[in-house]
Amino acid sequence: MKLRAIELTNLRRFAGRRAVLSDLGDGITVLSEPNEFGKSTFFDALHALFFERHRSSRAPVKALQPHAGGAPEVAVEIESTQGRFRIHKRFLSRAQARITDAQGRLIAQEDEAEAWIDRLLDGGLAGPSGLLWVRQGLLGLEPEGNSTADRQDRDRNLGTRRDLLSSVAGEIDMMTGGRRMDAVLDRVGQEMARLATATGRPRAGGEWQRAIEEAERLSRAETEARDKAARLSGDLARRSEVTRMLARVTDPEAARARQAALTQAEEAHQAARKHADRLAQAERDLTLARMAETTARQQIDQTRQLSDRVTQARETLRLAEARAVAARDRAEALALRDSQAAEAHRQAGEIARDLRGRLSRAQQARLALAARSRVADLTHRLDRAQALQAQLHADRAQRARLTITPKTMARLDQAQTALDRLAARAEAQAVTIEFHADGPLATLADGTSVEGAWAVPGRMHVTLPGFGAISVDPGAGRGAQLAADLAQAQRDVASALQDCGAADLADARDRLNRATRLDDALRQGAQALDDLAPQGLDALREALALATAEAADAPADAEDVAALEPLLTAADTAEAQARAQSRSAHEAATAAGEARADSEGERRSAERALADVLAEAGSLDDLAARLDALAATLPDLSARSAEAARLCATLSDAAPDLTTAQAALSRATSAAEQARRDAETMERDLAALNTRIALLAEEGIEETLEELSGQRAEAQARADRYAAEMAALTRLRDTLEQARTRQRDAYFKPVVRELQPLLSILHPGAALQIDDQTLLPHALTRDGQAEPLDILSGGTREQVAILTRLAFARLFAQAGRPVPVILDDALVHTDDDRIEAMFTALHRVAADQQVLVLTCRQRAFQSLGGTRAHVRIEDL
Repeated sequence: MKLRAIELTNLRRFAGRRAVLSDLGDGITVLSEPNEFGKSTFFDALHALFFERHRSSRAPVKALQPHAGGAPEVAVEIESTQGRFRIHKRFLSRAQARITDAQGRLIAQEDEAEAWIDRLLDGGLAGPSGLLWVRQGLLGLEPEGNSTADRQDRDRNLGTRRDLLSSVAGEIDMMTGGRRMDAVLDRVGQEMARLATATGRPRAGGEWQRAIEEAERLSRAETEARDKAARLSGDLARRSEVTRMLARVTDPEAARARQAALTQAEEAHQAARKHADRLAQAERDLTLARMAETTARQQIDQTRQLSDRVTQARETLRLAEARAVAARDRAEALALRDSQAAEAHRQAGEIARDLRGRLSRAQQARLALAARSRVADLTHRLDRAQALQAQLHADRAQRARLTITPKTMARLDQAQTALDRLAARAEAQAVTIEFHADGPLATLADGTSVEGAWAVPGRMHVTLPGFGAISVDPGAGRGAQLAADLAQAQRDVASALQDCGAADLADARDRLNRATRLDDALRQGAQALDDLAPQGLDALREALALATAEAADAPADAEDVAALEPLLTAADTAEAQARAQSRSAHEAATAAGEARADSEGERRSAERALADVLAEAGSLDDLAARLDALAATLPDLSARSAEAARLCATLSDAAPDLTTAQAALSRATSAAEQARRDAETMERDLAALNTRIALLAEEGIEETLEELSGQRAEAQARADRYAAEMAALTRLRDTLEQARTRQRDAYFKPVVRELQPLLSILHPGAALQIDDQTLLPHALTRDGQAEPLDILSGGTREQVAILTRLAFARLFAQAGRPVPVILDDALVHTDDDRIEAMFTALHRVAADQQVLVLTCRQRAFQSLGGTRAHVRIEDL
C-alpha cells in the first residue's frame, strides 16, 4: 500500500476548510512547514482513518473535532497491487465510511468498508501503527505509558512483529529449541526455585537460607565469645599499667615538689602585682599634671583672643555706621526720582488710550462697510445651498425606490446565462417533431400555429381541434435531470429579478442605469453642497446673521484711520519710553531701599556684637590682670609634669613581667590539680577493671569459644554445599539458554540483516542485541561494550528507534505487505553530523519504500532531499 493523496475536511485547525496533500511519490516526500501549521493533524487523521471505526467516539476521534464543532472528515487515495482506491470516513455526526475505485465507483461502505480496510492492513486493527509510524515526541520503539491503551498498543505491535518474523524466518519452534528443552529448563527452574529466588538470592525459609542463618548465628556467637576473651586479656594488661601509673602519681616526694613550685609561683606573682599598682598610680599622676598644664595654656590663649575680639568689634561698628548714613542719603534721592518718572508714565498712557479709542471707532466703521458686501455674498450662497439640498432630498427618495445594485445585477446576469446555457442544452437534446397540416388543423385551439418543428424536452400532450390529441413521450427518464436543472435555473432567474425589483432583464438594466445616474448626481450634489456650506447650512446662516449685525453697527463720529494710526504709533512709543524710565527709576529706588535696610541691619548687628564681647570680657584692665596671673602659674605646672614623667620611666624600667609570673602560677596550679584528678580517675578505673575481670573469669569463656567454633564450621559447610548446588544449577541453566539462543539467531537473522547496514551508517562497527520477549533491540554494542538502550542519550535512542522501523518496513515489503513509513517531527534530538547520516539511511530505504516526513525544522531538513509536498487549503 502506498499513499497518493490525503484530504482533511473540517478537522482541528482546518475548521470550515479543506486541506489537501496530494502528489505523494514512491520515495521520500517531505512536508516542511512551521509550528502550528497542522502537520501532526495529518498524522492523527491517518491513524484515525486506518485504525478507528467510523462510528467510534473514543478520545482519538473526538480530538479531531474543531472547537467550532461539526463532523471531521478524512479521505486518502492509496495505490495497492489491486489498483488505486479512495478511502473516506466521516466521524461523530452522520458517521460514514466509503471505498471507491479510481473511476469513482462505490466498492464498499459502512461496515463492509471497515472490513475492506482490515483486509488491506492484513491483520485488522493490529496493523503497523506505532511500529512504522512515529508520533511527535516519541523516542522509544513503543508507547512507554501504563494506561490500558498503551498496553494494548504494545501487545498489538508484539503480535504484528511475531507474525512478520515467522513469515520471513520460518516456524517459531526454530526459536524455542523444542518442548524437551523447555521441560529440562522448567525442571532446572523448579530446583533453583526450591533453594533461591529469581534473582539468585537464598529463598526465605528454604534449606539454603536456614543453613546460612545458622552459620551466621553461630559466627556472631563465636565472634562475641572471642571478643570477651580479648577483653579479658586486655583488662588484665590494663590493670597492671594503671597500678604502675597510680603509684607514680601518688609518690610523696613528687607531691612535695609540686607544692614547693606552687608556693614560689604565688610569691613571684604577688610581687609583680604590687609593682604594677605603683606604676599605674604614677601614670595617673602624670596624666593629671599634663592636663593642668594644658588647661593653663588654653586659658592664656582664650584671654588673648578675647582682647583681640573687643578691638575688632569696635572697628566693625564704626565702619557700619558710616555705610548706613551713605545708604540713607542715596535711598531718599532715588525715591524722589521714582515718583517723578511714574507721573510722566501716567500722562503718556492717558494720551495713548485716547488715541487707541478713536482708532478703534474708525476701524469699526471700516469693518461695517466690508460686512455689507459679505452679507450679499452669504445671502446668495445660502439660497443656492437650500435649493441644492432640496434637490438632493428628491434624488435620494427616487434612488431609494430603485433596489437594484451592481451585485444583484451580476447575480441576475449569471442566473440568466446559466438558464440560456441549460435551455440550449435542452433544445439540443430534445426530441423534435414536425407538423405539416392543411386547412383547419394548422392551428391549435388557442390559435398557436403547429406548422414546423417542435422541440419535445419531456412528455408532451397536444390537442388538435377537429383531429384529436397527440401524446409525445421521448422516453422514460430522458432529460429528467436536465429538466430539473432547467426549472431550478428559471427559479434562480425569477429570484434574481425579484431582488432587482424588475420585470425582466431589460427592465433591470434600465433600472441599473437610472440608479447609476442618480448615484452620480447625488455624489456631485453632495460635493457642490459641501463647497457652498463646508460646515453646514446652520453655520452659513449664523455667518450671515453675524455679518448683518456687523454691517448695522457703524459709529456716526468716526475719524480717518490713516490719520490716526501714525499718531497712535508715536503715542505708544512715548508711553513705552516713559514706562521703561519709570521701571528703571523704581528698580533703582527699590534697590537703594534694600541697601539702606541692609546697612542698618549691619550697624545693629555690629552694636550687638560689641555689647556681647564687652559683657564676656569685662573691663580691659581686668582682662590684662587675668592674663598676667595665668602666665605666672605656667612654670610651676611644667615642672610638676616633668617630675611625674621621670617617676613613671623609673618604675617602668624596673617592673617585673606580670604576664610571665601569672603564666608560671597558672602552670604550677594546673600541674597540682591535674595530679589530683589523675589519681582519682586511675582509682576508679582500677576498681572497674577488677570487677570485669572477676565476672569474665567466672563465665569460663575459653571453653565456650572452642565449642562455638566447631558448631559454626559444621553449619558453614552445609551452607557451602547448598551454594555449590545452586551454582551447578545456574551453570546448567545458562548452558541450556545459550544453546537455545544460538538457535534463535536464525529467527532474528532477517531483522539483523536489514538493520545492520543502516546502523553502520551512523555507528560503524556497532551492533544491536534483540530481546527474546519484545523482539526489539534492547542494547547497543560499541567497542565491545554493551549499553542498554534506556541509558543512552535521547538522540541515540531516537536514531536506533527510527532505523529499527526502517528495517521492519523492509521486512513488511518482503512479506508482500508494503506499508509507508511516516515520521512526524522525528530526529529532534539528533546532532548536525548524525542527522546527515540519518538522511542517507532514509534514502537507502526509500529506493523501494515510501517515506513521508513531517517536520517544522525547515532549515535542518533542506539537505534531506526528496520531493517537497505542499498543502492546498480551500474554504468550504
